[in-house]
Parts: sequence; structure tokens; C-alpha cells
Amino acid sequence: MANFPVINMEKLNGEERETTMEQIRDACENWGFFEILNHRIPHDFMDTVERLTKEHYKKCMEQRFKELVATKAL
Repeated sequence: MANFPVINMEKLNGEERETTMEQIRDACENWGFFEILNHRIPHDFMDTVERLTKEHYKKCMEQRFKELVATKAL
């Protein structure tokens, strides 16, 4: 079994940009996902997003719908 794609985002700025963009395209088209390295997103921000996502999906579908309507996101 092949390993899923791992893409180094640092390579987007430089001579390897075209190759890196091709890796991203290939990963999206053939895998549907990929792991990224060197993205420079702060860990505390990622922790917050993970916490909020988990809180959101713990709610029942009806409550999520009501919140979307209330915030005019739907």
C-alpha cells in the first residue's frame, strides 16, 4: 500500500513551486487529502479550530441548522 502524500509548503516559495503545485494537484485528484509540513500555522490556532469543530459536531443536526439560520450562514 502506498503512503499518502506529504507536501512541504516551504517549497511553494522558490524554484520548486511548480513541482509542489503539481504534487498538490495530484494529491487532490488521486487521494482526496494530503499532509502538509512547514505551513506556519500556529499550534494554538490549530488547537482552537479542532476544539470548535468537535464542539460543533457534538450538537444535534437540528441545533446546528438553527445556528446556521440565526447567523444567516444558510
